[in-house]
Amino acid sequence: MTGKVLGIDLGTTNSVVAIANGREARVLADSEGRRLIPSVVSFHPDGSILVGHEARERRLVDAKNTVYSTKRLIGRPFSSSEVQKAKERFAFDLEATKVGGVQVRVRRGTFALPEISAMVLRHLRRVAEDSLGEPCGRAVVTVPANFNELQRSATQAAGKVAGLDVLRILNEPTAATLAYGLSREKAEKVAVYDLGGGTFDITILDLDKDVFEVVSTAGDTFLGGDDIDLAIAEKMADACLRQHRFDARADSQAFERMRAAAEWAKCQLSGVKEVDVTLEELFSDGSGKTVDYTFHITRKELEALIHPLIARTFDVVNDALRAAGRRPKEVDSVVLVGGSTRIPMVRAMVD
Repeated sequence: MTGKVLGIDLGTTNSVVAIANGREARVLADSEGRRLIPSVVSFHPDGSILVGHEARERRLVDAKNTVYSTKRLIGRPFSSSEVQKAKERFAFDLEATKVGGVQVRVRRGTFALPEISAMVLRHLRRVAEDSLGEPCGRAVVTVPANFNELQRSATQAAGKVAGLDVLRILNEPTAATLAYGLSREKAEKVAVYDLGGGTFDITILDLDKDVFEVVSTAGDTFLGGDDIDLAIAEKMADACLRQHRFDARADSQAFERMRAAAEWAKCQLSGVKEVDVTLEELFSDGSGKTVDYTFHITRKELEALIHPLIARTFDVVNDALRAAGRRPKEVDSVVLVGGSTRIPMVRAMVD
């Protein structure tokens, strides 16, 4: 198979497709100029399947048929604690396959998780082909460093279903180090702290120009921005229950709107110290009148809420440092990867 080789970051929350020429990488944009593609698939009532930005918008009105954040579940048995925990929180239905894996049930039927990932990959392939004006059938796909063989195989299978020849499954911290080290001339001891939407990885490497050695790696494949969003949404639901005697957790669509609002609030609080979130017509009161719900949260409140989650990442960091036989001061540089590292408290704790 000929054509350019795509580099794909298949993320829990968002995905990216790029090409490289040996000197630099270029992220490809869709027809609207957007480079970050939500890893969301929605099954529309008209029978169509939406992927990306259009699918993410459907979360607010059709949560039961809009699938997201399944990367952290791919390759896991249905009986695992992680899947059972997710089953309680997602608005869409998770079921066991005949062989004990995980599938989603939506209005179009059931789909195994690699099929959902394949839909995202197929969309990314189309974005690339439209941008480059030529067919693209080969790719390198990144995965969390702590993905096991089953999870890696499932990702490779998703690529095949999407019509891609996956030449290599590359660890995300390795990919970040390659990008970081492209223009570096001096030898460095580097740590890659990768806190994404669904997973956390820490990798300790020795970098010397274009040669690098992975010294140690550790991670938690069920810890990330999704957990931060859920913590905020739970706080919102508690406040709503106290104020209005309405428990959003009992209404999957209402709670999904809270989760989406929580993600927005989290992002805003990286730039401002407080924010108000208003969810219009969230529920109906006893008389049938719709009620708007407003929630106020400060950056200090957010930091207190998520501190236990961020502290868990440093337990993993310490494991990686011990395995490498190094102390924190022996690390020359830290590369921050993943959207959740934009949170000021995360950066402060890393420093």
